[in-house]
Amino acid sequence: MEIDCQSKPFIGVRFVLFGFDPINERQVRSKLIDGGGVDVGLYTQSCTHVIVDKIVFDDSVCVAARTDGKTLVTSLWVDHSLDIGMPVDAASIMYRPLKDLNGIHGANSLVMCLTGYQRQDREDIMTLVRLMGSQFSKPLVANKVTHLICYKFEGEKYELAKKIKSIKLVNHRWLEDCLRVWELLPEVNYDK
Repeated sequence: MEIDCQSKPFIGVRFVLFGFDPINERQVRSKLIDGGGVDVGLYTQSCTHVIVDKIVFDDSVCVAARTDGKTLVTSLWVDHSLDIGMPVDAASIMYRPLKDLNGIHGANSLVMCLTGYQRQDREDIMTLVRLMGSQFSKPLVANKVTHLICYKFEGEKYELAKKIKSIKLVNHRWLEDCLRVWELLPEVNYDK
């Protein structure tokens, strides 16, 4: 992906990378540098951002970065910042290292479908589903889908899912909160 000369979303970002395989590390480093970032090479006080891949939230690198007040994100933050031409909110749950690379315990048995989300919001919700360790289904399949993530609690998919008692109806805050506390929360508080 070429970066527009005017789009330098990483100006002021002094970064160090951890946990990447050599190919991905080269790609992410190139995106950051082309976008105005500076690779400081080693974790030092001069670094502002610690960008990780395949490293869990409680890894010593992540703990040190949080303790030292560094911005700690995954490479998804780099990609999304590049896509919009400016740094996205690094505090978003979507860019935080996972607590377990296998997902939230029990989430692998969940299959989620969406209704009412458009464009980037839809992509973001699908990313949250994957981060949890769950599966995504585009069609609402009655004997497969366990959760319908609703933008608004209305529409054809919503009305159909309401009739199928086994499908839980939730909003996207449920996904975010599950990721924040790293456990599957009761759905009852997220049905509005």
